[in-house]
Amino acid sequence: MLFTKYIKNPRKLRILLLLMIITLIILTLLLLNNGLQHTNHEHLIDENFIARVYNGDDNNSKTRNSNNVNKVEQSPEILRSPRENGIIQPEKYDEHKLKSRLIKEKIQSLKEFNKKNAVNPEEEHTILEAITTAIHIFYTAPVQWYKSKKSNAPKETFKAVAANATIGGTAVAVKSASVPKVLNSAFYPALGLYKPTTGLLQQHLENIRNCGIGVLILSYNGKASEQELYKTIIELAPQYNLSVTFELSLAGNQSQGYLEKQFQDLQTFLMLRGFYKVFTLSKKRKLPLIYISNAYKLIDSSAARAFCKNKSDNANSIRQRMDGIFIGHIRLKNHAESMRRLCFDGFYSKLPSNGATFASTWKNWSYLKSFAMTYKMLFVPTVGPGFAERNKFPRHGDIQRHRSNGRYYGVAWRTAILNHVGFINIASYNNWPDGSQIEEVIPKAGFLDYNPGAKTKYLDLTAHWVGNFIKNRNEAAAAATDNHPNTPLSCYELLNNTIC
Repeated sequence: MLFTKYIKNPRKLRILLLLMIITLIILTLLLLNNGLQHTNHEHLIDENFIARVYNGDDNNSKTRNSNNVNKVEQSPEILRSPRENGIIQPEKYDEHKLKSRLIKEKIQSLKEFNKKNAVNPEEEHTILEAITTAIHIFYTAPVQWYKSKKSNAPKETFKAVAANATIGGTAVAVKSASVPKVLNSAFYPALGLYKPTTGLLQQHLENIRNCGIGVLILSYNGKASEQELYKTIIELAPQYNLSVTFELSLAGNQSQGYLEKQFQDLQTFLMLRGFYKVFTLSKKRKLPLIYISNAYKLIDSSAARAFCKNKSDNANSIRQRMDGIFIGHIRLKNHAESMRRLCFDGFYSKLPSNGATFASTWKNWSYLKSFAMTYKMLFVPTVGPGFAERNKFPRHGDIQRHRSNGRYYGVAWRTAILNHVGFINIASYNNWPDGSQIEEVIPKAGFLDYNPGAKTKYLDLTAHWVGNFIKNRNEAAAAATDNHPNTPLSCYELLNNTIC
């Protein structure tokens, strides 16, 4: 009734509509005011967040807004875009940077995963349970870490400096030949510039045994000061199921008396349990196996007949004093014939540098093995991970060989195994001056290293290839026995430390 009454009165209707409009305006303003307050709060948070990210002033930002906003954690680097005149510029798309960032994130995640779920790869490496005496390795003790650096200054200069050297007016004794020394190695050992202590020798012997190697070759130099060291190594070797033999270094100008002196010195080690001996079918007994370096130089020497047994003149034969298996070092193709004429039992290549000499060239090993089989001799190829000697010898040509991340070592092993040789020797465990070592190294400025890979990389590779060699020899011997059960095995198929 009231509403109908007001409708009939136009003036009162206008007043009513005006009141309704005013009410709606007031309600709208109240709603907008609440929304603006909420928006301003979020706006303040965003401004504080952006100020912390792009101004890098966290302390001032927290002080200015401590009454209005809560603390905000620092944002990731991805939000740090450039600003111009206070306006945030969008990050430009760069495919290369994006891929690099994704790769870094993946590497980081893999590192974290390995750290949580795996053992440190630096602390463990491949261990081969089987040991074979058909694999020999050269071992250097002690290592000559330093070499004298040649100086252009005359010796008189050093003497004058030594004579006039004073400190605070007091004369000081100075060595007259103070020639600077440089480290004689392209790599840096993980154990430092060590000396052959008992603890170190035990660690080395354990590493060699874990690679499946059965025989160490020591370079004999005839120094009386190192006799005790050699004896210590030979006595320690049986504790790790290892044996030890020697490599003698001879030259063409050395007399028979010098050779006899060398072999007389070896007599003191022959009776030790750790000295390596091999069983020969022809003599039906065990004999020591000796390597002779530079043996090819003896062909024109007066001592050449010392290695041959001469029935008419037995007194001139070294083998009458020390019978054994002698393996001579060769370089050229005709040196193999020289070893036969010198009555050696075999020959080896020694230099682990493919292509430097005929004997060290991998493709020539099949010929050398055939020659050795023809005359019932042994051919022992030398494999090595590379060659990085600081001084190059012109007579050998370019003998430096890069390791190529282990591929060079693998090709040498594969070639020797495919030629079905009976023995293989490894260039060295720790011949650091030649850079042919398989011992652990550490990255160091100015030196080469084994990266990418662990410091035990070449110990692991050696264990792998020794395992392949053992498997190949066992399969060859089994196949020969199955196919020809009544036929004796050839000299290169014999197992159990046996030769013809």
